Amino acid sequence: MAEYLLRCAQCGEGRTEDANYVACPACGGFLEVEFARVPANPIDPRFASIFKYHPVMPYDPTVEDIQAHEDLEETPVVRAGRLSDKLGIELFFKDETVMPTGTWKDREGYVTIHRLLKNKVADLVVFSSGNTATSLARSASIVKGPRLHFVIPSASRNRIQALKKFYHDDYVKVHFFDGSNDECSAQAAKMAKELGYQVEGGFANYARREGLKLLGLEILLGWKQRVDWYVQPIAGGIGIYAYYKAHKDLGVADQCSKMLGVQADICAPMVNAWKDGSATLEERHIPQEVVPSEFVRVLRTRRPVDSYPVLKTLMDRVGGRFEAVSDRQIHDALRLLYLDEHYRETYKRSGKLVGLEPATALAGIVKGVGEGYIRPGEKVLLNVSGAAKEGDIRLEWISDLL
Repeated sequence: MAEYLLRCAQCGEGRTEDANYVACPACGGFLEVEFARVPANPIDPRFASIFKYHPVMPYDPTVEDIQAHEDLEETPVVRAGRLSDKLGIELFFKDETVMPTGTWKDREGYVTIHRLLKNKVADLVVFSSGNTATSLARSASIVKGPRLHFVIPSASRNRIQALKKFYHDDYVKVHFFDGSNDECSAQAAKMAKELGYQVEGGFANYARREGLKLLGLEILLGWKQRVDWYVQPIAGGIGIYAYYKAHKDLGVADQCSKMLGVQADICAPMVNAWKDGSATLEERHIPQEVVPSEFVRVLRTRRPVDSYPVLKTLMDRVGGRFEAVSDRQIHDALRLLYLDEHYRETYKRSGKLVGLEPATALAGIVKGVGEGYIRPGEKVLLNVSGAAKEGDIRLEWISDLL
């Protein structure tokens, strides 16, 4: 098993994982999983799927019998030939729509549930706008515990209820709340305090960050191609951190590609702060309200004040940036995803459509090419982070392409 400590980025204190922490118990700071060494061989060929990466992950399949619970196969990387030609770049899709619930959050679902079991946490209150909840619920239902109590925006009611097949009522309780992502997060914290349960913690939860790190490990150790840009949609930005962390834990942080985190215009606090040159997220960067949009279902976090300073440091380190795109640009990018055969064939085979979030990220790529900071011929990897949920996409937007 990999040796690791939980290290506080603020006070520097290191401790073993003797409880389920979402903040440093000494100072309340940001906890990171710090591995004792870079493994000589980060892949253990005795194991399949996510378990073969255990030399650089906080779990041990040799003693914890975790293979009986999960089997998340690696997702494909697909070259987008026609779209590459159109944009003048080398564009690749990391196709996360093939995950069990159709989202890359399935990676964090398992690792989070495993941490709760290891640390004997029976109940957890979680805020989610949909994808994290579905993934955690699936994992908890497979493992048969712990009990999860979700606080979900009422706007996501149809998305969640359509995915009820992934979870069992004995282990999942859903509470809908009228409010923004930030208000729902506050409600989750209030509920946890009233019930005497732990709260999941969002970006502060190292288990989620380590779970999403698996995507970076697959790219670095499985696909093995270097890219100039890694691009994904962001709300709290946990995936940006996780991608960099994969490089750091393999001892190749200096080789991390530039990263592009894309937000929707209607809720782009990180973009506002980054363009302002600010090291922290200030009140002036935060949208006073989020205008309703049929093209923005999930990316609605107004106050990612804990994650932005961490991500700003990483972006500066790798030469990355944040970008915002309009509803029209998201719509046009969604159509561009069907320029290549891959997602047209996926729809014909399964009825599955790509979600608005990866379309948002692709819109950022198109904008980056247009503005010249993504240069001709550069190799770009797009995290196609998930499939559309029930009611997310109107078929008439793309029906002529299918």
